[in-house]
Amino acid sequence: MVDTPHRSKKTPKETEYRYKELEQRINLRTAQLLETNRQLQREINDRKRAEQITRSLFRISNAVNTTKNLPELYVSIHRSLDEILELKNFLIALYFKERNTIYFPYFKDEFDLNLEHQEYLIESDTLAGEVIMSGRPLVINQKDLEQRAAASKLVGTIPKIWMGVPLKIKGEVIGVMATQSYDDPNCFDHMDLEILKTVSDQVALAIERKRSEQALKESEEKYRGILDNIEDGYYEVDPAGNFTLVNGALCKMLGYTVEELMGLNNRKFMDEKNARLIYGTFNTVYRTGMPAQALDWEFIRKDGAVRNVETAVSLIRDGEDQPIGFRGIARDVTERINAEKERKALESQLQQSQKLESLGTLAGGVAHDFNNLLMGIQGRASLMLMTTDETHPHHHQLKGIEEYVRSASALTTRLLGFARGGKYEVKPTDLNELVEKSIELFGRTKKEIAVTTVYDEHLHPVEVDANQIEQVLLNLFVNAWQAMPDGGKMLIRTRGVTVDDAEAQAYGIKTGEYARLTVADTGKGIEKEALARIFDPFFTTKSTGRGTGLGLAMVYGIVKNHSGAIYAESEPNRGATFTILLPSTRKAVHVESGQKDGIQQGDEGILLVDDEAMITEVGRDLLEKLGHTVWAAASGREAMDIYQHHAGAIDLVIIDMIMPHMSGGELFDRLKVLNPGIRVLLSSGYSINGQAVEIMNRGCDGFIQKPFNIIQLSVKIREILDS
Repeated sequence: MVDTPHRSKKTPKETEYRYKELEQRINLRTAQLLETNRQLQREINDRKRAEQITRSLFRISNAVNTTKNLPELYVSIHRSLDEILELKNFLIALYFKERNTIYFPYFKDEFDLNLEHQEYLIESDTLAGEVIMSGRPLVINQKDLEQRAAASKLVGTIPKIWMGVPLKIKGEVIGVMATQSYDDPNCFDHMDLEILKTVSDQVALAIERKRSEQALKESEEKYRGILDNIEDGYYEVDPAGNFTLVNGALCKMLGYTVEELMGLNNRKFMDEKNARLIYGTFNTVYRTGMPAQALDWEFIRKDGAVRNVETAVSLIRDGEDQPIGFRGIARDVTERINAEKERKALESQLQQSQKLESLGTLAGGVAHDFNNLLMGIQGRASLMLMTTDETHPHHHQLKGIEEYVRSASALTTRLLGFARGGKYEVKPTDLNELVEKSIELFGRTKKEIAVTTVYDEHLHPVEVDANQIEQVLLNLFVNAWQAMPDGGKMLIRTRGVTVDDAEAQAYGIKTGEYARLTVADTGKGIEKEALARIFDPFFTTKSTGRGTGLGLAMVYGIVKNHSGAIYAESEPNRGATFTILLPSTRKAVHVESGQKDGIQQGDEGILLVDDEAMITEVGRDLLEKLGHTVWAAASGREAMDIYQHHAGAIDLVIIDMIMPHMSGGELFDRLKVLNPGIRVLLSSGYSINGQAVEIMNRGCDGFIQKPFNIIQLSVKIREILDS
């Protein structure tokens, strides 16, 4: 038999006690579990909030790089914080300590007026002012807000709660970030304030960085605007000479776009000489650290054109004062240099013209006096030849004297041509025909020269003295021939052109229509020094005895006297080109009538007036040999007396143009008063220059240049008396 344990039976009181104990233990355990759960939930919420804060901080930091400007950054900050605190009302205010003002760049509110972009003087008893002045966070409840409103320290709709934190950079307050609620006075707690405090430094840093970035961008835009609006080119290059910054003016100067220039090395738009100049300038600036100027650089544009440039160069240093490149201003002075060259050329031309004019005056005077002497010799020879035949022993000698007089007369003609002593017979002339005639005359003896002509078939006539222009052409042809001793080619062109203001100023002629004649050869060319003096009288590159140096001087004088221009272009071993411009006309070309040959006799009365005794002596004899009745006068006053006494018997008056006391022009005018129909032949050792032309234009019947022979005199007399 086995004994079983004995269980004592519990009383109801004990059972109730045990039940209550168990219930207490369960409640305690449940409370512990609930507290643990609440703590866990708080930890989860804290972790979530921490994650949200971290996420917001990252977004705010990242927004500095992703937003374009400050307004976008403020919006991004608001959105990031709204995910944590649900901010319906939010503002950012910036503090400007130097002017003691507060500025609201961002202001979002449900009820109040928008204060965005408004600036106010800061006051310490305002909400934002208090945060700024104290530098501490601030939470103000409804009661305090109502009291402030009652004291007129709060404007606008009164919120239930206001919370703000200072924005600081390195302990310095730069602004305020604040929020408020119009609905719930318990909307924000201590944790919310801590959140704002936590992100405030990041917000301040983001705003400051963006402000700096935007200020830099605005500065760069302003800098770029200034650079792009200056007329001079601006550039920055690295130490190797590669462009790192250029402005529009430099791009225009070089003919490249900004994109094409950036990174381009300066050697790409200059020759080796200028590359060495630039290297020398940059090297000096680098070694000395001092700015330098360069006044003679040449840049080659993209299109190949060369531009003259002045530039100032200085060194660029980094924050540690180390050289990192060069900057400079480049000014295009091409037009100025060209204008200066043109001015110097015009000055040189003026000086040359003045020098030639002075020499011309001297040469003209010498030629005039020499022609008077030749007239005496020619007259005596003509008289002696009239009394001798070919069998006379002196006939050959007299003919030789006439030949020498003609040669000497040709020399004085050159002197007068150089002296621009005038044109003899100016008539509308076909220049093409005159050139062809001169080529034919030249080509008879110079067959080793191949002549090519290119004529303008529509060329207008030119008003010229054909004989003088023929002399010009023959001189140019002979010069070309002498430059090609072994033979060569000569190209002659004519063309109608219009001379504009710039060309007229450069050549010293009037604007208008001109005939252009060019004579080009394939000869040895002309040295630069000689080319500058090519038209000087008595200047020659030929050996002694082969030239007088008057040929081209005469050419110059004749062309200038025809209101034209002449210039030469040449380089050694590349031939020479002479270009002549002569004013063209729309008048019809003059057709020559047949000339009478031999001595023309007559029986009229002639008054001969000349202040040179040898001229009146030989002139009287010549006229009497022709059958005329002659009165001779040595002055204008004497001529007037003779004419007044013998007016009915005098059919022609021959007047010397240059006389003392009363000139030939004055005598002509006085005789015209006595007899408007009087016939007058003007005579002079000068050619038919400006003074003679004026007399001819006043009604003088003809002109004859000394020295003349008896045949020339008789023909001219008959032309006047028989007309």
